[in-house]
Formats: sequence, C-alpha cells, structure tokens
Amino acid sequence: MSASLYKVLHILGVLMAFGALGAMIFQAMSGAREKSKLAGLTHGIALVLILVSGFGMLARLSYGFPLWVILKIVIWLLIGGSIALIRRMPQHATIFWWAMPLLGAFAAYLAIFKEAAF
Repeated sequence: MSASLYKVLHILGVLMAFGALGAMIFQAMSGAREKSKLAGLTHGIALVLILVSGFGMLARLSYGFPLWVILKIVIWLLIGGSIALIRRMPQHATIFWWAMPLLGAFAAYLAIFKEAAF
C-alpha cells in the first residue's frame, strides 16, 4: 500500500475514534444508564485501524522509532484507555470533553512537525 493510503486510513481511524469518544462522553454527560455498544465497538475498530495504518506508514516511510513516534503511541494508549475512564467516572465527562481534543491536537502536532518538535 502507498503511504497516502495509509494516511487516509489513519485519519479515518482518528475520526471514528473521536466520534465514538464524543458519543460516549455525551452519553455520560446526559446521565444515561444504558451504555452504547455501537460506540464501544466503533472505538475498538478505530484503535486497530489507527495502529495498523500508523505502523504501516512508519514501515513505508522508514521512520523507525524516534521520540515523536513513541509519544504518539502513548497518546494512542491514553485514548484507548479513556473509554474505561469515561464509563467509570461519568461525573468527569466535562474534563474528558476538553481533554480528548487536546490529546488529538498534540498527536497532530507531533505528526506534522516530527523531529522539529523536539
């Protein structure tokens, strides 16, 4: 696959992940008792898509594992684990509402500026 196709799949995964997180956060803010299985499933599929396309891009572009890649993996883990936090701590939904886009913006910053970031 080409690097451009990996980028498109990576962005698709990011859009799916943040859409699912937004749905879960909104659900937590509204106080709904029933959890959305579709949002959880979408979140999981999105994380796999992000991981596979991200590593595919790394292999295609021969970047290796510089610091910015390691930081993006940490962000991926945080976004992946956030689903449990949102469900267990719905009283903090407003914090998650603002924290998730900030994590996404930091990940985008790392991807755009790469080595210049550090």
